[in-house]
Amino acid sequence: MAVVGLVRHLRNYASAGVLSAVVGLISFPILTRSLSVADYGIVGLISSSITLFIAVGKLGFQHSVIRFYAQIKNRNIDYSMHQMNSTISLVFFVFACFTTVLWLLSGLFVLPSLLQYENISQLFTLASIIIFIRLLGSGILNMLRAQQRSGVVAVATSLARTLNLILILTLLFLYDLNPWTVVCCLVISECSAVVYAAYQYSPEFRFHLKEVSAPLARVMLIYGLPLMMLESLGLVLRLSDRYLIEAMLGVKELGQYSASYNLTAYLDIIVLMALMQAVKPAYMQMWEAEGRERTQRFLSDGLRLYLVIGIPFIAMFAITSPHLLSFLAGEKYSPGTVIIPFVALSFLLEGCLPFLAAGLYIQKNTSVLMLWSVVATLINLGLNIVLIPRFGITGAAVVTVLSYAVFMLGVSSASFKRVSFPIALRVPLFMIVASCGVYMVLRPADLGSDLINFLVKGFSGTSVLLLFIWLIDPIAKQWLRDRFSARRGGAAT
Repeated sequence: MAVVGLVRHLRNYASAGVLSAVVGLISFPILTRSLSVADYGIVGLISSSITLFIAVGKLGFQHSVIRFYAQIKNRNIDYSMHQMNSTISLVFFVFACFTTVLWLLSGLFVLPSLLQYENISQLFTLASIIIFIRLLGSGILNMLRAQQRSGVVAVATSLARTLNLILILTLLFLYDLNPWTVVCCLVISECSAVVYAAYQYSPEFRFHLKEVSAPLARVMLIYGLPLMMLESLGLVLRLSDRYLIEAMLGVKELGQYSASYNLTAYLDIIVLMALMQAVKPAYMQMWEAEGRERTQRFLSDGLRLYLVIGIPFIAMFAITSPHLLSFLAGEKYSPGTVIIPFVALSFLLEGCLPFLAAGLYIQKNTSVLMLWSVVATLINLGLNIVLIPRFGITGAAVVTVLSYAVFMLGVSSASFKRVSFPIALRVPLFMIVASCGVYMVLRPADLGSDLINFLVKGFSGTSVLLLFIWLIDPIAKQWLRDRFSARRGGAAT
């Protein structure tokens, strides 16, 4: 029964993730073609800033809700569920108010002196509604997650994405798309999702001021704060260059950079999130049930397979995605495609971290992750200030790769002192050589339209690299054979 329940929850969350990716791919060409390059860059800047402010504003309490709910429900800690409900409600309300004030102060007094866009203060004022409603709704959504009501959470997430797309399409036909209307669509869709989640949670909700527990809030804050800092620093590592590009180069370059970066970020939504959700629970359970040696073999084999499959995947994405971007968004965003190989490589490095940092997660030493996040972020900011004026958006993309390489090396060295495993590099190195060869041959080739280039290059390059994998790697060969057999069996039934 436990396995059936786990599969159900994974299905619900995965379905919401896939729907979000599909909606994003549909809205991407609509926004890039309907907005000017400058306006698209500002919308991307606001969306990225919202993500960062919300991550900081929650102070890691979203993790604490899930952790402490299980203890309180099973009466393994001296607090009641009524105390938790009341405490969470008040804490997230305070967080929402405080973070919204910080957002408004930034938009009204700080950013106008740093950025070139004239109406940035008014747009930040409108977007403050999103900050408040998302933070207020975070307490509700994470209580639903803690109760394992994954279906409700998935519907709320899907509702926000789908309604936003519907509103954008409606405005596209009836009115005009501009940064104001795009942000308004976000406000309405986010409010609708939180209202739905609140309605679903209302039978269990209870708030009394006397039941608010300061000691409970304190221990939850102590648990969640390091995780918040890690998450926030990771976002700064991904987002800080956008502010510097806008300030140093202008909104047009920001729009070109954002379009290519946003397209590449679907690697994170489709691949890396699934990897994070699958790998970490697997080796945590293996460590507890089967011991060190079995876990080390799993990590070694898993990293090797990830690199053998991931390296050619990233190469093919770098070859084909510029044509996909031009087809979806138009030629005005083409100059930004120079960053795609570098950003894709940074996502490949990020995907190695669940394996390389396993020792830190197993031994619960997440402070090391936070320390190296600080180091990588400082390097990122310093190099961006130096390289963006000289090399433009390409410099920012290269800095992203360098920052993630430093983070990966630092975390790996600390993690391997706790749990080490052999890293087999012979076949991955061969795949690097093969992928670079295919990239150098296919990337400059011009076969006609973007659609033809995308299809022909994608098919031919993927076929060649799959053949290399099939010939040189028996583990990957077996994995691919199993995948094809499963698909063939599914088609037969």
